[in-house]
Amino acid sequence: LKEAGIKFRKRKTDRFWDIKFKDGILRLPRLLIHDGTKSLFLNLIAFEQCHLDCSNDITSYVIFMDNLINSPEDVGYLHYRGIIEHWLGSDDEVADLFNRLCQEVVFDINNSYLSPLSESVNRYYNHRWNTWCASLRHNYFNNPWAIISFVAAVVLLLLTFAQTYYSVYGYYRPAQ
Repeated sequence: LKEAGIKFRKRKTDRFWDIKFKDGILRLPRLLIHDGTKSLFLNLIAFEQCHLDCSNDITSYVIFMDNLINSPEDVGYLHYRGIIEHWLGSDDEVADLFNRLCQEVVFDINNSYLSPLSESVNRYYNHRWNTWCASLRHNYFNNPWAIISFVAAVVLLLLTFAQTYYSVYGYYRPAQ
């Protein structure tokens, strides 16, 4: 998602399921992960699976986070953005935790409260313009000097065109 230009920001709220996406910015609340997180999520998911009249909000959230986190690098980036804080041994353990939580869970993503958000993120991700701009920013404009050099080159190019125009204009329209 980062390569498609989606930015991650920490959302200031106490409800971990309160996730928003607008204008290419995915706002996620801070999630604290400790030794009891796995058993807590497993028990809540089992409760939602056993009670048909219960909503599937926890399962939706865990599956959404599982889709975001595929590697320790993803956990490291979310930690850097202030979204995930963990007291486990390594980022690898956190990635493993989310990748194993919903392995055998029966779940219809279309009935999820996060379904519209996921569709919106996927639309943004699949739009070629967003991916192209993110690649350009990441590969060529990742430091301020590159941006300054680009602006200077554009200004010089415009001045060269202006000079050429006035030279040609002066030749065909001599002063009277």
